[in-house]
Amino acid sequence: MNFTSQIRHNPETGKDEKYYRLKESYRNASGNACTRILLNVGFIHGLKPEEIRDISKGLTYKYEHQGEQELWEDQMAVYSDIVREKIEEYWAMMVEQKSLDIIPNAIRESQAKARRRIDVDTLEHTDAREIGAEWLCLQAVRQLRIEGFLRSLGWTEEDVKIAIAHLITRTIYTPSELKSMRIMQENSGICELMGIPEDSLTLRKIYSVADRFLEEKTRIEKYLCHTTDDLFKPTNRIMLFDLTNFYFEGRKENSKKAQFGRSKEKRTDCKLLVLALAINTDGFIRYSDILEGNTADPKSLPDMVDKLIAQNPVGATPEEKVLVVIDAGISSQENLDLIKAKGYNYLCVSRKALTDYEVKPDARTVIVKDCKEQPIKLQEVHTEGEDYFLKIDSPAKALKEESMNRNFRRHFEDGLTAISSSLTKKSGTKKYEAVLKRIGKLEGRFPSIARYYTIDVEKDDRSGNATSVRWKLQMPEKQVYGTYFLRTNVPNLDEKTTWDYYNLIREIECSNRQLKTDLNLRPIYHRRDERSDGHLFLGLLSYWIVNVIRHQMKKVNEKRKMADPNPKAEYPTPYWTEIVRIMSTQKAVTSEATNTLGEKVEMRICSTPTTKAADIYSMLNYKPMPFRKIKICRTQ
Repeated sequence: MNFTSQIRHNPETGKDEKYYRLKESYRNASGNACTRILLNVGFIHGLKPEEIRDISKGLTYKYEHQGEQELWEDQMAVYSDIVREKIEEYWAMMVEQKSLDIIPNAIRESQAKARRRIDVDTLEHTDAREIGAEWLCLQAVRQLRIEGFLRSLGWTEEDVKIAIAHLITRTIYTPSELKSMRIMQENSGICELMGIPEDSLTLRKIYSVADRFLEEKTRIEKYLCHTTDDLFKPTNRIMLFDLTNFYFEGRKENSKKAQFGRSKEKRTDCKLLVLALAINTDGFIRYSDILEGNTADPKSLPDMVDKLIAQNPVGATPEEKVLVVIDAGISSQENLDLIKAKGYNYLCVSRKALTDYEVKPDARTVIVKDCKEQPIKLQEVHTEGEDYFLKIDSPAKALKEESMNRNFRRHFEDGLTAISSSLTKKSGTKKYEAVLKRIGKLEGRFPSIARYYTIDVEKDDRSGNATSVRWKLQMPEKQVYGTYFLRTNVPNLDEKTTWDYYNLIREIECSNRQLKTDLNLRPIYHRRDERSDGHLFLGLLSYWIVNVIRHQMKKVNEKRKMADPNPKAEYPTPYWTEIVRIMSTQKAVTSEATNTLGEKVEMRICSTPTTKAADIYSMLNYKPMPFRKIKICRTQ
């Protein structure tokens, strides 16, 4: 300790005198020389400079030998009485003001600052992982309380964590099981979020997830139906039913379910599996089944109706009855009678164009507009029978159908011309049977227009070759374009309501698009039927997560649109692939560096979400970050 002085004005004496402070010098954790004021002594009178110096020495000795009373008394004997008195006085003042702890505290503060002060030349970033989309999906899974339900089925904690991790990885990256394990180990931060040691992942455990989910399919779907009912309170009074199919890569020679059928992706060279779905107007699945690839659309409905009734009991009054909306491919008369017999109502496109119908004089015409603001005319018509029909006239659809018809005619006639021309070419197809085969293939490519053509092929009996191909078009005198009919057994639906209800069928088309494109369920590579079914059901569970997220975003966007004074303002809800792209901007990374104390500092940091990602978290009322910063210091 030592005294420092500064000339100040003393108001008591009216003179400029020395003002004394007691300071101490020390070195901080970084080795820099520092000083701290321990005591403001003030103006000192009646002491010689030597005595002031002895006071500082005595205080220093007492501070360094605290608790050694005998040494202190021996040292004090060499000082004068006034010096000893001042030492005790100033010591008591420092004890009262707790000044004696200033230096140790300052050293500790400097050590803490030194730990935070790093050498930028040693800074490295390692183990960067994707975490934004993972954190979003994990919160949706926990909103559905899937983890607790799996535990109630007797699954172990490790099985639950691996199953959820694989499900989320499947939802975001849509990989195979082998690639899924690599993603969890090398790219994604889902194992970190779930608390799974990466070395505990094995391919057998990953493969078993889909198998175990498939074993509990009925209970899981029933649980998710009830959970979403509790969370979002849907009415479930309108059900949308449709079929789609998925093609295989491979022969699938020993498969009982994979069969050749009518592929909606035009993959007639591949065997198929058919997925039957019934969803409500909010896009939540109420029924699903995986059928054989050659299952025709009408044959799939009876089983669906029975299972749907188990999930959604038939209402007691007509207003409570469920309205099943189906497309023309399923709406056979047999199926419509079945739906009605089971206590459901139906709405569909009539499979046959009505020719014998009546428009009453007082029937009103309602004009609606499609998504492109093009007019569509709705008009109720009457015909024999108990059902009600709505005539739809769409000028835009008429133009499209007429243009398609012209193109089909042109391509079909070009094909016939090519077949006819080959009869006179040196290397052309001339054999009668081969010519008929080519014509048959052409008719198969254009069945809608081929039925209006009469084709004659002349044959030379001696050579067995075709000599000429002639054709004649016999189109109806009045071809109607852009007109079709909606059919329902509900008597009290007005024109606009009937139209709006039927257009909800687009929701299931959107669901199928998400399954096939966003969640990449096609093609299927599995060889065994149970693995193929497990692959599709795992994709359906992924769809549950996706729909929970997008449904809530849709509701928020609807509120924003209502609150916006601009009537033309648009608030579209992005598709899942776009949501994943936005959320992938959020990362988790480990930063390593050496601080000034020579310690190695490791920090696990989660990046702050971007503006768009933060908006998604806000719309869903989810937490924006799983953690902020985890810091670890290690002495080298």
